[in-house]
Amino acid sequence: MKVIHIAGWSGSGKTTFILELCSHLVHRGRTATIKHIGSHYNVLPLGKDTTLHFEAGADPAIGIDDEKTSASFHSTNLDDALNHLSDSGIRYTVIEGFKKRPFQKILIGDLDGKYLLKNPQIPDVLAALDQFDDWYTMAGLMKELSEEYLHCQIVSWTGYTSDYVQAAGLCSQIEEQYAGDHRISGIRARVQRWVYDDRYPVYLVMAMPALHADVEVFSEALKLLHPLLQS
Repeated sequence: MKVIHIAGWSGSGKTTFILELCSHLVHRGRTATIKHIGSHYNVLPLGKDTTLHFEAGADPAIGIDDEKTSASFHSTNLDDALNHLSDSGIRYTVIEGFKKRPFQKILIGDLDGKYLLKNPQIPDVLAALDQFDDWYTMAGLMKELSEEYLHCQIVSWTGYTSDYVQAAGLCSQIEEQYAGDHRISGIRARVQRWVYDDRYPVYLVMAMPALHADVEVFSEALKLLHPLLQS
């Protein structure tokens, strides 16, 4: 899942930009948005059943009407929200605010700071999508492969490494090595960068023909990862 981080002062045009960007991204894949509301609390309707469910501890409390589904979670952590979206198969998440998070940013207006793009046009963003940060979860990668390769058997494994740079390079090599292997339909070997300690999750996922799954090829790829894994 790509994380596209938008930052700028209030009144700089962020909302207009995000609306236009999302209208283009939805044609490339499922798109979500996360906005940092801050002290402008999103108040739940007083006395409504879903509000009472939430207050009673339901997590999430979900309401469905004829137009939409609304969910309220108790967590206020951005990572939890990103994990949930990745698990759900979202391809692009546009986040607004959260200025201190070190994602590749699009700056709107005269806000100072590090950025990938500043006051770009939408075509500039679409051309640079590969340069934005990735957010990986095991469920997200499995869903991605299962949707890309229908009727295949999905085999997965996860571990941890303390060396993100070497692990990311090795995962890239493994994907290239097995990309044309006739024994599998598809592969994802990825490392989740965004952690708060030195334990980076490593994910290996393969899609195999359902009637001719070859577990040996999965074991081969896994052995290549072993030297960098933590016990």
